[in-house]
Amino acid sequence: MRVTVLKEIPEDADLSEAWNTLVLGMDNPEVFFTYQWALAASRGFQKNLSTLLFLMYDFDQLVGVAALAVDPRAPRAAFFLTSSTADYCDVVSTPANRKAVLLALLEEIQQIGLSDLVFANVPANSATLRDLPGVAGSRRFYVTSRAAYNCGVVQLGGEEQRETLLQNLAGKSREKRALKRLTNLGAVKVIHLTEPEQIGASLESIVSAQISRFLASNRVSPLVGPERRTFLRHLSDLLSHSGWLKISQLEIDGRPVAWNYGFRFGGSWFWYLPTFQMEYENVSPGSCLLRLLVEEGARDASLQWLDLGLGDEPYKERFANTSRQTRYVHLSRGFPKHVVSVGRELLSRTAARFPQIGNKVRDARAFYQSVASRIQESGVSATARQSIRKAVRSFASEDEVLLFEAAQVRDDPAVQLLPLTREHLVEASISNAGDAHTLSYLMRCARRLTKPGPSGFLLQDETGRPIHFLWIDSYDGFRLSEIDHRLDTSIPGAAMIFDCWTPASERGRGHYARAIRSASAHLRQEGRLAWIFSGASNVSSLRGIVKAGFLYRFSLVRRSRFGRAAVTRHHTTAAISLPAIQRIPAQSVPENHRDVASGNP
Repeated sequence: MRVTVLKEIPEDADLSEAWNTLVLGMDNPEVFFTYQWALAASRGFQKNLSTLLFLMYDFDQLVGVAALAVDPRAPRAAFFLTSSTADYCDVVSTPANRKAVLLALLEEIQQIGLSDLVFANVPANSATLRDLPGVAGSRRFYVTSRAAYNCGVVQLGGEEQRETLLQNLAGKSREKRALKRLTNLGAVKVIHLTEPEQIGASLESIVSAQISRFLASNRVSPLVGPERRTFLRHLSDLLSHSGWLKISQLEIDGRPVAWNYGFRFGGSWFWYLPTFQMEYENVSPGSCLLRLLVEEGARDASLQWLDLGLGDEPYKERFANTSRQTRYVHLSRGFPKHVVSVGRELLSRTAARFPQIGNKVRDARAFYQSVASRIQESGVSATARQSIRKAVRSFASEDEVLLFEAAQVRDDPAVQLLPLTREHLVEASISNAGDAHTLSYLMRCARRLTKPGPSGFLLQDETGRPIHFLWIDSYDGFRLSEIDHRLDTSIPGAAMIFDCWTPASERGRGHYARAIRSASAHLRQEGRLAWIFSGASNVSSLRGIVKAGFLYRFSLVRRSRFGRAAVTRHHTTAAISLPAIQRIPAQSVPENHRDVASGNP
């Protein structure tokens, strides 16, 4: 058997045809194994991964394909090129040739100096798992294997089974109620987009809705990174021309509210990237779409199953009637690496069997990652000083918060604050994909948008890109989380500007001062008095507040000693210089701030 190794996937129609012919002859044909999927992955992730394509030939006939990749940061370890995008991964060949193909692959892996090989998400019934242990042993590779995922499947079966499936769907009360709530909003219809010209706009909507959904659930979608979006664009183009892409769109009175970015390949219909518009969350549009697709699939005799893919979301369990398991396999050269791999496997099994141990392991890992991140950002000395200060503060601390009132300043017409929307959060996530702190802030904003009360605003640059965010709430009863204290006021309509944020790439350009000045002018037009606060140690915030024309009015100081806390009010502070013009007009200062002396001010 002859092996050819390429460092890119060529655009070659003959290779595509031969490759996909092998896929169709596999024990588990999947769209994830195709030439098109591998080509899209190589294009999408080419900046971060180095492709290694192994082509195995018997004379001049292609008999095996292994599309692998190497991370330049760990150049001696290879893994499936598609492992971060595909629900199933495998070496491509007919089952009869799998053993010979694996042997040729491992021999070539040795010759080019790779010492680790990771096969993730291999279907549990794949011929690869049957033949790999013996082949690996003959080439002196150590093998560890563990269960990876259980993928829910709606097995359609014969005519009788399909009829039973439809009857069971009709009897599911939860799904019936959800669909009824949906139909109360308007006419419900599912359309399928398969033509290339239909897909571009739909893909943008899917990406936006998915990022918004993740933010609202305190997660960062993989789609905020440019690599994954590039991959999806290439995949859409390649699969639509092959006829395998099937985007299902749920509409209410013609308005798209939910999607499934899915595939039809062989006898399988794949539930790959479902999402929905967040404003319809209360009527479960994603679940309703899946129900309607299952009903449609049960009436299509050309379909064998609807694969719900990776992920153990509860709604999938309500539809699946069987499952498919995948396995994670690690091959290593050298006994020490094998011992480390076995240790990780044992730890993983223990964590799965004993959830309390698993939680402690995850907490320890999160703590280690947090410390490592701080060290990388601030250095060892600064991190150590911060840890010491934190330890001291657990026994005794003193925190001062300064409160400022807006002066009567003219608004700058060139600065316009816009009400914050989910679309703005999506755009900001994409613009700041590498800024972990900004992404964390945007998740907080997304959760706040789902609740009544505070209003969010943003400042945009000349291109429309978000460059600063702020929130406005009522002053009366506002909680200063820095000192765990609620404000009282006798000033009707007073408002508090809070939780201001400038992304790291935009700092030092005066956005903060311009934004809060514009916010105060906006509030004044509404007949409301603007206030803002800052911690005494936040020098940059204090400078921006003073620059924006706000006047210092008073401070609240919280002193804590061994669990007992007291909050007191002061009319002077050492945190900033106070010119004579900032003397306090007695008529404008709230008089009913109470000093607090308790553990819960």
